Amino acid sequence: MSDAIREVRVATVALPLPRPLKLGSMEIVAREYAAATVTTEDGLSGRAYCLTRNAPVQALVERLVTPHVVGRSSAAVEQRWDEVQRANVAVARSGVAMRALGLVDVALWDVRAQRAGVPLWRLLAEHEGGAGAAAGGDSPGATGPRGGSAAAPDGSAPALLVAAYPTPDRTPADVAAEVLAGAGRGFRRVKISRDPDPARMRELIERIVAGLPGDCGLVADCGFVWRDAEQALAEIAQWGEPPLAWLEDPLVPEDADGCARIRRDGPFPLGVGDEVTEPRTYAALLDAGALDVLRLDVLAVGGVTPSLGVLARARDAGVEVSFHVYPEISVHLAAAQPRPAWVELFDAEVPGGNPYDPAHLLVAGDPPLRDGRWVASDRPGLGLAFDEERVR
Repeated sequence: MSDAIREVRVATVALPLPRPLKLGSMEIVAREYAAATVTTEDGLSGRAYCLTRNAPVQALVERLVTPHVVGRSSAAVEQRWDEVQRANVAVARSGVAMRALGLVDVALWDVRAQRAGVPLWRLLAEHEGGAGAAAGGDSPGATGPRGGSAAAPDGSAPALLVAAYPTPDRTPADVAAEVLAGAGRGFRRVKISRDPDPARMRELIERIVAGLPGDCGLVADCGFVWRDAEQALAEIAQWGEPPLAWLEDPLVPEDADGCARIRRDGPFPLGVGDEVTEPRTYAALLDAGALDVLRLDVLAVGGVTPSLGVLARARDAGVEVSFHVYPEISVHLAAAQPRPAWVELFDAEVPGGNPYDPAHLLVAGDPPLRDGRWVASDRPGLGLAFDEERVR
């Protein structure tokens, strides 16, 4: 039997939210996903999924990626990645095309780990030269930059709970109660999004910080809402100086100088990088001194293959890493790192369904949580499965 790629199948699935979600200047009424399955001639199937952000990701996979991988070896993952990008060099250097490439790349890494008979996190730890979880990580109790426990030898990673998004119909007390309920379940990081009313945001932060366990930090996600550093600094000055773990995505990540100014002149550590599609953007942020926490979206940046280079750069710079969504995938990269790397989640156990991200309706294979840490699957590959009724 051959390891050649026989088929790349992609489906687009839209799942409505129970109420609109406001994040920065964006309003989200549904979450749309692209789900890809790559099948080889010898019967292995790798899977990956991503948010489309309403872009035609399925069409991009079918037109830009599939023609250049079908019939070729699934084992040479990095070579497939390079060939696809070079074949589409006019349009696939950055942007939404990287999401399409990322879907197939992640699925091929899933296949590679399945063929090796090991979970992806263990394969990645070996691929990185024995660093991280498979080699035992740092000593117990060791810390990375600005705190956090080191990667454990059992293939686990600390979990960050996306706890609440403020809405005009809920008081800061209501939102704070939701956040603190999540923090009480053992998470060491919880996240809220910015309230556009600075007075309400200050009250919300104060209520949360007052009730958080001592080992739990608060993250404030701003969703690229401000146009420049001046706007950002003027508004966050009205929040007081609470002990945030980090301020997230105040500006678009391409504004490295603006982000560096906010980090330098503002009161909070800075985390930036959601939706970055070009690794050079991270290089510019690091060179500008703009990061305490590098936010990495494995699918948006083009998959596991380019993510490994981004992670190496973060290690060299001594900054923390926090992965953006897709915990079933992200936990494998996080668990292979020698320093702690946060893996965020939306709570799938909310009564009536999670109002922020219903991905659990599409994807099976959530890693289990243990004492506020994700524990990666021990099954070969990603251990990922789709709801086949939705993915057709």
